Amino acid sequence: MQTRSFYLFILILSFTASAFSQSKDERKILEVMRLEEEYWSAGDIEGYVSLYAPGDSTRMILSKGAAYGKDSILAFYKRYWPREKMGKLVLDGERLERLSRKYYYVTGYFHVSYPDGKTIDGRFSGLMKKIKGKWYLYTDHAG
Repeated sequence: MQTRSFYLFILILSFTASAFSQSKDERKILEVMRLEEEYWSAGDIEGYVSLYAPGDSTRMILSKGAAYGKDSILAFYKRYWPREKMGKLVLDGERLERLSRKYYYVTGYFHVSYPDGKTIDGRFSGLMKKIKGKWYLYTDHAG
């Protein structure tokens, strides 16, 4: 019985250690991603786009090019993703790779579900950029 308790203790310890192994920056980036889910699922496209970095070099990679700057990204979403088409967004399987003090490369899966049971699933990748202590989506690609 002591052996079983010991292994259970080690298992709990390993889960706890992995939770604490995330850096403060990684936790903040994941908070931004949770906000992405929240804004998208509420149909708040302005809130969603507010998570993109300010500046004209911020980009969203599209199948036929790219949209540069928050205004262009917002226009794209308003044109192709009206509120009734947005559905509920869930991001998972996130992997964060630190590139420098200011940049993280992020990958994972997205799932958009609709009340009629239809779902859209895919992968995403992007760069997160730290500006004045706050993390923003700098480059976004999903498909």
